[in-house]
Amino acid sequence: MSTRGASPKGQERSEAILDAAERLLVDEGHAALSLRGVAQRAGIRLGNLQYYFATREELVRALLARVLARARARLEERMRAAGDSAGALDKALALLLEDQLDPASNRLFYDLWALAAREPTIASELRVFYAHYTEEVAELLLKAAPKLPRAEAVVRAELLVALLEGLSLFRSGTVGAPTRRTEAELRRWVSWLAEGDKPAPPTPGRSGRKSPG
Repeated sequence: MSTRGASPKGQERSEAILDAAERLLVDEGHAALSLRGVAQRAGIRLGNLQYYFATREELVRALLARVLARARARLEERMRAAGDSAGALDKALALLLEDQLDPASNRLFYDLWALAAREPTIASELRVFYAHYTEEVAELLLKAAPKLPRAEAVVRAELLVALLEGLSLFRSGTVGAPTRRTEAELRRWVSWLAEGDKPAPPTPGRSGRKSPG
């Protein structure tokens, strides 16, 4: 977030601007995300908005940082109630799966992805966001499996983030629908990702039995 909004009043105004930007993205899509459009949605002058966020990229960077901080706070709250590291990972996964069923959350990220596909500066901000997201997931895996080498935890975290983000398309109702079978399979793979050097789990056959070999 811009240091120009460091005072309590400035932080309040910055938060109001970010609220307006998030609502604009969710309600009208990425094509509507201009500084002028956000200023109108926030009920302030364009010049006032630019005092806090000089460019659209700066605004998107602050928006992504807030999304990550909000997700981190919710994860930590759930994990504190879990009792142990394995339970914490399960709680974290449950929360991420819940978020995939939130239409507003899905529309927010679909439009950010669409922006990133066309605008390199937005893509750069999203890469930073996902780098932090992956680091958070790697830390979760290391807590569940302390003997796992960090480099391996990062690779597994990248795989898990990719699985979750792709799965969000199918579980959101956009190109598919949530099923208990898919969720069960994901949980099985997450268990393996957090179990150190154990071999990958075998794939069950159509009847639910393990496939040969």
